Amino acid sequence: MAETARGQHGVFSRDQALECGLTSGQIGRRVRDKEWQLVAHGVYRVSLHGRSWHQDVMAKVLWAGHGAVASHRTAAALWELDGFQRGPVEVSVPTPRYKGRAVHRTSDLTRADVTRVESIPVTTPARTLIDLGAVVPVSRVEESLETALRTGLTSVEQVRRVLDRLARRGRPGLAAIRAVLERRPDCPPTDSVLETRFVQALREAGLPEPVRQHQVRDGDRVVARLDLAYPEHRLFVELDGWSAHSGRASFVGDRRRQNQLVAMGWQPLRFTWEDLTDGLPAALAVLRAALAA
Repeated sequence: MAETARGQHGVFSRDQALECGLTSGQIGRRVRDKEWQLVAHGVYRVSLHGRSWHQDVMAKVLWAGHGAVASHRTAAALWELDGFQRGPVEVSVPTPRYKGRAVHRTSDLTRADVTRVESIPVTTPARTLIDLGAVVPVSRVEESLETALRTGLTSVEQVRRVLDRLARRGRPGLAAIRAVLERRPDCPPTDSVLETRFVQALREAGLPEPVRQHQVRDGDRVVARLDLAYPEHRLFVELDGWSAHSGRASFVGDRRRQNQLVAMGWQPLRFTWEDLTDGLPAALAVLRAALAA
């Protein structure tokens, strides 16, 4: 029983304890002696283990019963998709079982949709992206897709395959991911959530989408790989997040690279996170004027 608990962040179910050979009386005695603590109906924690978010996730999966998995926003947090924090736990269970809030009933969860993260049963990245469409706005689904592509968790082809398999009228989540895929150009993923949100802002403002990860060459030599570029205008956009551009070496390298590009006839525009929040109208006006010039 201790070995089972160690592999599950210190928690286990009553059924697992019975399978290990303990009786109901032995379980009750360990709870009374405070060796084990009841954390949910039919789920216990070994007292030696401190509480953690991963333990809470595993406990709810065990509580929800056979076939349950972490899903939706909880799965997104386990996969470390941009913008998803370790909040209230969501799980999916096979229909028709239903046991409470943040439990999603599903009839189409197959073995191919389930994997494990740190021993916790969880929906795969592709399945998670589709499920997110039922609980968050389309813009968040797009940000999550770009994160998953950037970090190599999945591919557009994998997401399309899962989408085709799940396609049925009225299923939550399909419309959101389908809309994201239909308007997404065949291109590399964005480099950051800042870049994704800037592309979304351009789209909403009716401005043309830039080319992503455009390579500028001088003969056979690659001078730079531009985050966002309008090659026909020889205009490029740099989005300066502090984490990506902090430090002396990065500061010096960025300026040298920009000088090379300017010498080749390219015009730079640089925007920060603040420009995309408080100063977005002004930033869009600058870009619109630069494209028109």
